[in-house]
Amino acid sequence: MLPVPKSDFIGLDGIAHLATGGEPPLLVAHRDAFERFAADKARGFDGYNAHWETVERVRRKFADLLTADAGDIALTANASEGIARVTGSIDWAPGDSVVVAEMDYASGRYALGELARFGVEVRLVPSRGWEISEQDLADACDETTRLIYVAQVNAITGQNLNIQVIRDSIKNSSAALLVDASHAFGAVPVDASLADFVVSANYKFTLGIHDGVFAWNRRRQPDFTPRGVGWWAADPGRSPDAFERKADAKRAEFGNVGHLSAYLLDVSLTYLASQGIDRIADHVRRLSGRLIDGYRDLGLEVMTPDDPNRRAGNACFAHPDCRAIMQALAKRDILVWADHGRVRASCHLFTSDDDVDRMMDALMEFRA
Repeated sequence: MLPVPKSDFIGLDGIAHLATGGEPPLLVAHRDAFERFAADKARGFDGYNAHWETVERVRRKFADLLTADAGDIALTANASEGIARVTGSIDWAPGDSVVVAEMDYASGRYALGELARFGVEVRLVPSRGWEISEQDLADACDETTRLIYVAQVNAITGQNLNIQVIRDSIKNSSAALLVDASHAFGAVPVDASLADFVVSANYKFTLGIHDGVFAWNRRRQPDFTPRGVGWWAADPGRSPDAFERKADAKRAEFGNVGHLSAYLLDVSLTYLASQGIDRIADHVRRLSGRLIDGYRDLGLEVMTPDDPNRRAGNACFAHPDCRAIMQALAKRDILVWADHGRVRASCHLFTSDDDVDRMMDALMEFRA
């Protein structure tokens, strides 16, 4: 039954935590994970092998939650590293084009914008008010388009885009679809089979720390070859300078991945799976809907769609003094996130109706 007890998390006593889109709390069970990592680290080679056993276990858990195979999954330092693996794998030529929403997060816009120095046309698709149109993204593609980047859940507005619509709209295109699931994974279902590549930060709704996951759809993009290589990404050849890249997504892991992060993710992913992503999605969409209704009643400029299927855990409103609102709420032990000219409240599986009521009551006092 959701919400889960706040006592499962560190630091939530008396706190209305609505800031998961920026930083979530850690689980109490993560304390034991830290200890297991430390104990294994002291065991020499056997402990090092235990680190990698944990990594492989996490790889399988990611695959289960992403509708992917374990061999499709790589662990990265962050989502931006995964994006760079993709852009670096393509032989760009003058006249190529890429597509990204004008209102999408900087990780994608900057990575694609940087390709202009290779003569690539960067097509920034404007939004319609606060909403990004899936069809507009697809219509911006043509025979020159090599890559489309889109965040499944927009970091600025909280809009949940329909990746199936985008995939169907570009089915006759050779463009690769790169999906950033940083604000989706752990809150709503993410289907990696619809994309060519998926990246996600793990320190948000995944309940981890600062690292990332990368999913390579090997059936759709069998020739993916990252620029660069490391000892872990390849198998040795017959001479010291010869090697073969690994056949699976490990080719995107150049060296040791974040072993400590894996110990924490081992706990987080089990916890999320035990609650069920569909149940979590229903919970956060109901609460984000309550927030949206409250914003509108207060006369605030709502940025997040009303349709439950068009949003996830984030509910946002525009405000020119957003940081002042965040600071005033924090004094009442209500945590939100404020930047980019908006206040973002994030609901997760520990968020309660009381948390929403506390925020609405505080905003009502501020407005009065």
